[in-house]
Amino acid sequence: MSQPQDNANSHVKKYQRKTRPGLTILSQGEPMIWLSGGALALALLMIFGLLGLIIYQGMASFWPGRLYLVTLKDGSVLMGELTAEEDYTVSRNLADQNENATSPPKSSHRWQYRTDNFEFQAPQNGTYQWVTQDERSETAPTMPTWAMLFERKTLGRFVGTPHKFTISKTRPISSDEDDLSDIHSFFANNQSSLTGPDAQDDEALSAWTATLDSLEQEIGSIQDKLDAIQVENTRSFITQNHHGQKDLVGVTETGEIIPLAEVEDNQNLIEIREVIQGPQATYDAYQQHHASAQESVHTIERISEHEVGASSRSQEEARLQLRQQELTHDVFVEGLANETYNLMISLKAIQADQQKDIRIVERATRLLGKDSAMAKVGPDLVAALNSQRTAEVSRIKARLNEIAQLLEQVPPAAKQAVYHFVNVRFDVDNQIAAIQERINQIEERNNRFGLFATTAQGTEAELKLGDIVRAFPANQLDWTGRLEVYFARWGEFLFADPREANSEGGVFPAIWGTVAMTMIMSLIVVPFGVLAALYLREYAKSGPIVSIIRISINNLAGVPSIVFGVFGYGFLILVVGAYIDGGPGNANLPSIPKLWWWLMAAGLAIVAFTAFLTTSYSLGSRKVLTRMRTPTLGIASLLLWILATIAFIALVAFTPDFHGFYQANLPNPTFGKGGLLWASLTLALLTLPVVIVATEEALAAVPNSLREGSYGCGASKWQTIRRIVLPHALPGIMTGMILAMARGAGEVAPLMLVGVLKLAPELPVDLSAPFVHLDRSFMHLGFHIFDLGFQSPNSEAAKPMVFTTTLLLITVVATLNLFAIWLRARLRKRFHSGQF
Repeated sequence: MSQPQDNANSHVKKYQRKTRPGLTILSQGEPMIWLSGGALALALLMIFGLLGLIIYQGMASFWPGRLYLVTLKDGSVLMGELTAEEDYTVSRNLADQNENATSPPKSSHRWQYRTDNFEFQAPQNGTYQWVTQDERSETAPTMPTWAMLFERKTLGRFVGTPHKFTISKTRPISSDEDDLSDIHSFFANNQSSLTGPDAQDDEALSAWTATLDSLEQEIGSIQDKLDAIQVENTRSFITQNHHGQKDLVGVTETGEIIPLAEVEDNQNLIEIREVIQGPQATYDAYQQHHASAQESVHTIERISEHEVGASSRSQEEARLQLRQQELTHDVFVEGLANETYNLMISLKAIQADQQKDIRIVERATRLLGKDSAMAKVGPDLVAALNSQRTAEVSRIKARLNEIAQLLEQVPPAAKQAVYHFVNVRFDVDNQIAAIQERINQIEERNNRFGLFATTAQGTEAELKLGDIVRAFPANQLDWTGRLEVYFARWGEFLFADPREANSEGGVFPAIWGTVAMTMIMSLIVVPFGVLAALYLREYAKSGPIVSIIRISINNLAGVPSIVFGVFGYGFLILVVGAYIDGGPGNANLPSIPKLWWWLMAAGLAIVAFTAFLTTSYSLGSRKVLTRMRTPTLGIASLLLWILATIAFIALVAFTPDFHGFYQANLPNPTFGKGGLLWASLTLALLTLPVVIVATEEALAAVPNSLREGSYGCGASKWQTIRRIVLPHALPGIMTGMILAMARGAGEVAPLMLVGVLKLAPELPVDLSAPFVHLDRSFMHLGFHIFDLGFQSPNSEAAKPMVFTTTLLLITVVATLNLFAIWLRARLRKRFHSGQF
């Protein structure tokens, strides 16, 4: 019994590997281990080095620095934030130009300052300025206590010293003053329109001359009363506001500024300004009023975006309804609608002037009495002015009657659309006028405040409080203050809109557009990729066609991304999008006669029915068919289905009676331009191979024992796939989605052709119906980086934003991937199963 076992042991010992101490390190593979480990270490070093550089530069770009006042040897000065310094080698030619140098130096030092003050800088200086050691004077740079940095909505940053803050208060115009001003202007400007009696009637002519003389006297009397009331109102206005120890000045009608104590009794002021002097007092006043000014600015932005936008959209909808009626009934009435609106506006303006003239004459009669010259000539003057307007009124009414007669000849629906459009325009004009009045009132309150600061060169600049985003004395900030500014800048960067050619402000629209595009791309590519992989792995039999498809998918993964962008622009936008907007004609597709189209439809029905019968027969009669006939019928059915598909696409593309869904919008395209839909489809096509390959690997990793157990329980193939295979393959499918999201979110080249913009006026996803606007263009973080780095008018100033936006893009992609990884881990834990 022991002999066979001894033979087996001897057989094993015979083939056991013998260790030989004489083996070299090369034969043991030690150098390759070190080489592969070194390659991994180098790759990790490059990755973490790049990430470290981006994190350092991106996180440091918002840190507030100190402001330095630098004096140069030529006597000029500059003030700015120190951003860089370096040693550099001076060439001999440059050294010879230095008159003070006794011997050519071999090396020197220089500093870079961000001086800003765009409106006061010479074009050649730019935002940054280098100062060499030879240019700087012996006096060391100082840090002025009240050097302040002002971040503005327009014209970038301003660096200077605040010295004055003004608070203006406009003198209110009383009703009496307003009435006298209207009466004086009306009679003084229009008395030449009066016509006297016949020159042969001496008595009437004498009476008329006396009336005109009385009118001149009354006009002068009205002017005297107006001046007196203005002086009285000015005195009362000064008395009401001249209290305390405030430094007050008055502003006259000519713009002259006079200390309030020196205002003469006969001077008329339009406003009083409280002047706050000194850096500390100016900064305190700024802090007191800045929050309310910014809130007013945000209110104006909300009103302009929502209320004005809603009114404009309602007018555009009415115009599109009118245009649709024109297309439906083959008439052109939009020109008549616009002309009707303009004529009615003119008619209302004339009627308003007539009513105003009558009210002015009535006020003059009440003020001066019925026996006054103004009361006597007033009706005649109104009649004379109305006679000049009568011809224009008659012309307008005649033209309106002509238009009404023309509209009687068009279908009732088109006529109704014309009057609806005109009424909507009137309503919108009234709404916008009321909104604009509110905006003007808010702007008037904001314009009361003015902050005056001087640059290092002594130039004074007035900064509007509503235009200042934030301001701080950079050299007085402690760590708490600097952190407060730092996080405030980050908050603005994440949640505000961009400004100053995207080099200032925030990137919220770009974040929103990137996330929206990535999510919609994922919703498109994952279902198609999973279905394609499911068929290739579970249903398709190995053969030349499947091999060609797999090779095509692998080749598709290697196509440059710009090719996908060209395909998206040339086919999706110019063909599919134009077809959706205006039908085959708008997409430059050839039109075919209706008879031929119906013949093609009949042929399609025959081919599709034949393909259906062939497929059904080949699948249901496999036991009867011979080996030769089975593949023949399969190939025939496949060719018939391909032919039917081509015929169906041709029928849809060449439909003669289809004119698109947005024909009324043309020539302004809706889907025939770049937008969220085409960008998502283009990137879905770009990332489709990634999802297919990852899903196939996930399906192949599902153990066959699970499939066999399902079949043993009587489940069909589809039931097995749906309840067993797909749930266990979900973690692998999620891996493909993660890879697709990572690649799609970082692509820039194709997006430049299919929908991304430098600055998008509206978000692609918002709270207005239908909430997801697939036709809108959008901003993208990747393109934002490209725009800042290579298309910005001031690329040097935009460089910190490039690093910060890059860091943000990496963070957004990492966040999306981490969420998908977390979901994949949960699915993997849920469907984890053991096997024998």
